[in-house]
Amino acid sequence: MKPNLILLALFLAFPADAGVYKWTDAQGRTHYSDAPPPAARATQLKLQSYTGPVRVSQAIGAGGGVTIYTTEWCGVCKRAKAFFKQNGVPFREWDVEKSDYGETQFRQLGGSGVPLITVGAEKMMGFDADRFMALWKNTPGKP
Repeated sequence: MKPNLILLALFLAFPADAGVYKWTDAQGRTHYSDAPPPAARATQLKLQSYTGPVRVSQAIGAGGGVTIYTTEWCGVCKRAKAFFKQNGVPFREWDVEKSDYGETQFRQLGGSGVPLITVGAEKMMGFDADRFMALWKNTPGKP
């Protein structure tokens, strides 16, 4: 019972909507943090891990092949990438917190949580191995 109370206390201590802040220092370097920087102008990013059901739909503006939009802290993203590597699926990765281009593409695709995966002209919110393989097998021109 005691471990459950500790887990509950930790869960309540960290709000689910805790943001990620992005700012540029005097040397022009971009930084990311879970707390706003002291005496610097920062933008709070509203990203979260996608926790809903896996959805597949058309990916307007997606390129060919497999692309995964991730963050460094996303466990589902890590699981998806490990699955791709284990199954020989070539993919491109864009960390939406570290790449302005990746963040722009992610937003244009309607992304609100990670991972967002595109397979040709299809997009998948979240990750499910069976659904991914069904999309992957039906992708024309894959290696």
